[in-house]
Amino acid sequence: MKALKLTVVIIFVIVILLLLIPLFLPDTVTITEKSCMKASPELVFRQVNILKNRENWSPLTSDSTLKITYAGATMGVGATYSWKGKKMGKGSLTIEKSEPYRSIQNKLDFGPQGKVVGLWQFKKLNDSVCVTWSVTMLHLKYPFGRWLGLMMKSGMKPLLNKGLHQMKLFVEKQNPLAVIKEDSLTSQPVLLINDSTTLQGIDNLLGKNFGKLMQYTRKHHISIAGAPFAIYYNWNPQGMIHMGAGLPIATKSKGYGDIVYSELPAGKTLVAKHFGSYDTGTTHEQLDDYMTEHHLSIRKFIWEVYVTNPVTQPDTSQWETDIYYPVKRKP
Repeated sequence: MKALKLTVVIIFVIVILLLLIPLFLPDTVTITEKSCMKASPELVFRQVNILKNRENWSPLTSDSTLKITYAGATMGVGATYSWKGKKMGKGSLTIEKSEPYRSIQNKLDFGPQGKVVGLWQFKKLNDSVCVTWSVTMLHLKYPFGRWLGLMMKSGMKPLLNKGLHQMKLFVEKQNPLAVIKEDSLTSQPVLLINDSTTLQGIDNLLGKNFGKLMQYTRKHHISIAGAPFAIYYNWNPQGMIHMGAGLPIATKSKGYGDIVYSELPAGKTLVAKHFGSYDTGTTHEQLDDYMTEHHLSIRKFIWEVYVTNPVTQPDTSQWETDIYYPVKRKP
């Protein structure tokens, strides 16, 4: 009988504690971790803002049963992914705010377990960027939601630390991104030969047409005002690419036959410097990411300026190609 009474008393005390302690627990819990990485803010920002890049460092990869589905935008506001796994259960993440290279806010939905607000902040420090990752659980219900918040605080810290550590390892192994600047250009007189070719024929076509332009300018004593360039009116690796080979000239001049006078457009333009071989695809991808992040679109053709003469500089790592994207803000 005494044992029964003691058991009842113990149960009563436990119930009281379960109900009493949550009265003093907060209904909002924030967990924050920080890591500094030797990389550019742009590179680190895109590891979070482009959801598929999370596969490079996500702390959730330990769940081999995890299945991820992407939806919405590919990056920035509206980008969403959902997951399902035996260890991690079900959930989804949606980017709600995205300020390029400074901060990202997302919403995590864990279904019956509630919703969480995630905040990423990026701060440049010399040649590094310091990343702060915070998750906040809001409106925790009394009493069990507040107990969950207490347990989640200790459980989430290792997860955040693991994610930041894996991100640091990944980004510090990557090549530096191209430096992209916004400039306001004046129009540039040029002589141009427009043509078409396949991807495999670009080098031969440019070589042939640059040669014709050089002969024409020498014959007619036309002053060249810079390095040769190529205009790309479209990009179709599986089909025909419409393009132009051109030379900038000091003053307006008449063309002849397939050599025409034209002008490179004035106005707001993105400029990126690419160093290395003429395989500039990764730099174009970075320009595309920059345009998406800043809500820009192409207003005319793009062009590449071949600053380095490959005849006098055989080291391809030293070749400089300047890439120009004339842009406008999306409505």
